[in-house]
Amino acid sequence: MKKSISTRINARISRVGLALGLCAASVFAQENLIINGSFEAGGHAGIQDFPGWDLVGPADDNSDYGVAQPSGSFDVAEAGSFYAYFHGHPTDGSQDCLGQTVNLTVGAKYTVSYYLGTDGPTLGSGAAMYVLIGTTFPYDLVHDVLLTSYLPNSSSALPYQKFTTTITATAPSEILAFHGINSTSAILLDDVSVTLAPPPGPQLNLRHSPTNTLVFTWNSTTEGYSLQANTSLGTTNWVTLTNAPVTVGSSNHIALPAPATSFFYRLMRP
Repeated sequence: MKKSISTRINARISRVGLALGLCAASVFAQENLIINGSFEAGGHAGIQDFPGWDLVGPADDNSDYGVAQPSGSFDVAEAGSFYAYFHGHPTDGSQDCLGQTVNLTVGAKYTVSYYLGTDGPTLGSGAAMYVLIGTTFPYDLVHDVLLTSYLPNSSSALPYQKFTTTITATAPSEILAFHGINSTSAILLDDVSVTLAPPPGPQLNLRHSPTNTLVFTWNSTTEGYSLQANTSLGTTNWVTLTNAPVTVGSSNHIALPAPATSFFYRLMRP
């Protein structure tokens, strides 16, 4: 019987809850592979000036994009003191393009995230931001994957919205690229990141045996996890059980007597 985080087990063991989580000490943290993803490097604003970004491709005409500092109620950074803006209005279908080459491990999963917003009205303007990742820099849906089509169409400025996608690397280096146009206001970009995706945690399973025993199981390939118990969720009084798991096939097993009162259980990795 599988249950998700913080759920109660029903049927014959309704007094037992099952939860799955990682303790704070084991939070999966990885280096951001994007250089200057928050546009703070250099400490200055400028047109077509993006320190650390190796690919800058202005539109063929009426290009207008760069790094700016907050200057009003809507011209703001998502975090920090700088952000990127796209305000060009090309007449030939080209875009203001910004990209960065990222070194990846083929087959590994990565989390790509960024914030997009606007600093004013975009209603009927055709404003757009296309975010792609692949092996080419120009807008190319043959060799690249479209992550986001951001098409703001609003009578007022739109606050930053976070976009997050998990990808599987298919090449040792790929280009994360932003292609934007906006004739009436600016599309804002901030806090760009590419990080190694956290590995999936184990699924904690529970069954009730005919001898009134609780049998907990989880995948034995996920190492370092311990079973914990508590009488309540949302508290810090979790107790790590000393029962050593027994490996049976591809699963770890721990058998416990069914408690007489309400209990919750979870897997944790220190």
